[in-house]
Amino acid sequence: MRRWLLTGLAWTAATLVLLPVCGFAAIMLAGPHSDLLPGVLQPPAFIVCVIVLLGVPAWIARAVWRR
Repeated sequence: MRRWLLTGLAWTAATLVLLPVCGFAAIMLAGPHSDLLPGVLQPPAFIVCVIVLLGVPAWIARAVWRR
């Protein structure tokens, strides 16, 4: 039970930290009104932000689970 709780807390904390960071990066780099990246690079930048947002908390939770 403790293992599940700690893993869930680690995932939640990592997601809460990364959500504003990835959201801001996606809006600034891949948003339709920012023009920081050329139009061709905006979809890959958005996809990378989504992958980071989904992957890093899972990776951290896995590390906590294995500990």
